[in-house]
Amino acid sequence: MLATYLVQLGYNLAVVGPVMFTPLLADSFGASPATIGLVVATYQAVLFLSSWLFGRLADLKGHKLFIVVGLLVAAPAFYAHRFVTNVPSLFLVRALAGVTVGIFPAAVIAYASRQTKNLGRFSSFGSLGWGLGSLIAGAIAVYSRSFLLSGVVFLACALLALFAFQETHERINQAFFSLEVFRRNWRVYLSFFLRHAGAMGIWAIFPVYLERLGASKFWIGVIYAINAFGQFVFMPLLDRYRARALMRIGLYGSVLTFISFALCVNFWQLLPFQVLLAFSWSCLYIGSLKYLIEHNPERSTAVGGLNSVLSLSGIVGAVLGGALAGVPLSSGFISLLHHLPPVFMRLPVPSDFSVVMLAAALMSVAGAFVFRF
Repeated sequence: MLATYLVQLGYNLAVVGPVMFTPLLADSFGASPATIGLVVATYQAVLFLSSWLFGRLADLKGHKLFIVVGLLVAAPAFYAHRFVTNVPSLFLVRALAGVTVGIFPAAVIAYASRQTKNLGRFSSFGSLGWGLGSLIAGAIAVYSRSFLLSGVVFLACALLALFAFQETHERINQAFFSLEVFRRNWRVYLSFFLRHAGAMGIWAIFPVYLERLGASKFWIGVIYAINAFGQFVFMPLLDRYRARALMRIGLYGSVLTFISFALCVNFWQLLPFQVLLAFSWSCLYIGSLKYLIEHNPERSTAVGGLNSVLSLSGIVGAVLGGALAGVPLSSGFISLLHHLPPVFMRLPVPSDFSVVMLAAALMSVAGAFVFRF
């Protein structure tokens, strides 16, 4: 079981550096916010297809194979980020990374679910990996070294899985193409999609936003780490609660979080709200994961579907975030703010990036509505 926890921690540590630095790297090449959104969306689009395909194959063929092979091919794919020299090559490398990182996560979760009933504790090690990866990437603050670290850690995880994992699960004998899992869980998937599409609009431009608010690469890493370490603390405590209750709390907490983001005028003010973000995301993710594991014998397929929804929301959110980042606050639905009571209008709104945060809050409200009714 220790090996499973270490792989969960390791691959999340390896992913975070490229995720965090990709918007900054694109910005350094002169990319507009819309182009940055498309770069992030490309990664998510490929990850969407890869997660669904390999999540299904893992149920049909076995988990260990896809865990080992996925981690192994991810090592050169993430190391290749250091050779990016312009926006087109960044598109290509992020697409390659999306293919490889979609191969194994669903299989890892399905494998772990047969070893432990506490999915919250297991998932928290992924957050711990994100936190450590954020701090390390921020402290290194050199793109090439961060990408080298990602490749080495992926390779180490592949070797650990190869020698320590056992193929123990019973293969599910079903047709490859089946919509039954999605029909059974559509409400969970749709509410999750709406909330996370809004969130991904934020994450697509978040490092650039933080930089505009005065954060250095080190502090960008710290801000990401607060969220991740908060998840590491919260997730093991949530597994005892009902899945539906956790999802509701996660959706409502996300609304408060994103509105709070929109009202910050410097990066220091974001720090406490990262804790609120960690709590709301922990509730939503663990609640969704518990529901899918408890209600579906095709565990890898169901979790792979959730990973695909994560990626699909990343496509929509990244494009939306890139497009809205340049929209004045008086445009579109933001003009509705003028109808709020005067006490709200005295709250500060710092920049056009706030439109993205408020759009994310609105989409979380829609997700809560879908799940409730």
